[in-house]
Amino acid sequence: MLAFGAGLLFVIKLIVENSIASEFDAKSKVFEALLKRRSAFEEKVLSDRFVLITGLSTRLEHVMTNLNRLHSGLPAPDGFMKQNEIVPLTEIFEDIEIHRLVLGEDFHRLFSKQAQFALKVANVSRSSPEDWRKGVEEWARLRQEVGLAAEAAFGISKIHW
Repeated sequence: MLAFGAGLLFVIKLIVENSIASEFDAKSKVFEALLKRRSAFEEKVLSDRFVLITGLSTRLEHVMTNLNRLHSGLPAPDGFMKQNEIVPLTEIFEDIEIHRLVLGEDFHRLFSKQAQFALKVANVSRSSPEDWRKGVEEWARLRQEVGLAAEAAFGISKIHW
């Protein structure tokens, strides 16, 4: 009887271990699939964010270059200004708001600050050279701030071939 009880206990132990192992394997596979899917989603968001950040930076630089042209007395390209509106800057403001979720709050704040500053510089460009010089220095500081944030987010300088 004792041997039968020990044998029955051993069989029950094997059944329980196998059911736990199969349940663990199933949960592990589901978790692994979720991680792969999440990883692919995060990779897509980061990729989209990088493209958006580089695009906004480029467009803001173009706006600042054209404001510098106007400040220097040179004409800006056709379509840059319509009446008192800087058309590309308005589009940048729209894109910053439209893509807020992809940008994330930090980059949204930084690009909003840059766009607001470009608007401020547009009004300063008609005033004193000293104000213009201070504006250029502030723009350099804002660009550096975006660059540091991009480096922190993407680690671009750590990518080597």
